[in-house]
Amino acid sequence: MKLHKKIQFSLPFFLMLGLNLGAQANISEINAIDVMEKVDHVNRKSFTSAAVKTKLSTCKYKVKDGGMSCKGKPRVTVLEVGEKKYGEDNLDSRSIAIVLQPITDKGIGMLTYEYYDPSKDNDVWLYLSELGKVKRLVSGSEGNEDGGSFFGTEFFVDDIALKKINDFSYKLVREDSFDDRDVWVIEATPTEARAKKTHYGKLEFWVDKERFLIVKEDLYNSNGKLFKQRLNRNFIQIDGVWIARMQTMNNFTTRRVTAIQNVSVTYNKSISDEFLTKRSLTDFTFREKNLEELRAFYK
Repeated sequence: MKLHKKIQFSLPFFLMLGLNLGAQANISEINAIDVMEKVDHVNRKSFTSAAVKTKLSTCKYKVKDGGMSCKGKPRVTVLEVGEKKYGEDNLDSRSIAIVLQPITDKGIGMLTYEYYDPSKDNDVWLYLSELGKVKRLVSGSEGNEDGGSFFGTEFFVDDIALKKINDFSYKLVREDSFDDRDVWVIEATPTEARAKKTHYGKLEFWVDKERFLIVKEDLYNSNGKLFKQRLNRNFIQIDGVWIARMQTMNNFTTRRVTAIQNVSVTYNKSISDEFLTKRSLTDFTFREKNLEELRAFYK
């Protein structure tokens, strides 16, 4: 797997989504919480439902001539994901992710109910097809900080979920640029309650000034050392919604990297409430019927 040569090695839903919110603001006219509230609005208000087919590739990597390449054959997982907004002002969401490939993992699924309320932990259920059992995961518990690994990748489950804005305090660090886009760099520090449930001691978000999309994240551990870096690239609009076709998560500790390629996507199509329940984890026929209806709209 060849990775983008612009990945920097300075001391790096699942979907980065959004609508263009208009003109950029001057740093003297806007503070960090203003920026992050607009980012949150973009991510939560741009669509009411989504379906995506995505490819996850993970490998140990080596660095040569400023670029990255896998040391061996990457582990590839193909998923289909369905998501729908719920709750007051559609601030909550429910989603299901089902493994299509590799064949040895086919049918493994994850059902997630995300809550905007920071005092309420997200609900996550994992279905292991080989065992035929649904297991509830307790996000943030000891040994399962950040929800654990997302299907064996360098993303945590909570990395895939939208950040709860009230889980952090924010500071506007500086103006910068990334991939020829003007950005604000926002430092986010977890609250005392959130700090007990995460590996991260600090996050830095690189926010596109025009679109209010996060294009880069630096994730630090509790000792202040750069732990991981996430890059969101190749943004396009589908059904009026911004999406990063390619996302990477580079783990500097394990020297492993995961690339997420969003292959096919559709937004704002009808998704039944029953589809986003534990029934879809265990009932193949029911699940396929619902997925087939969504596949017809893929772009």
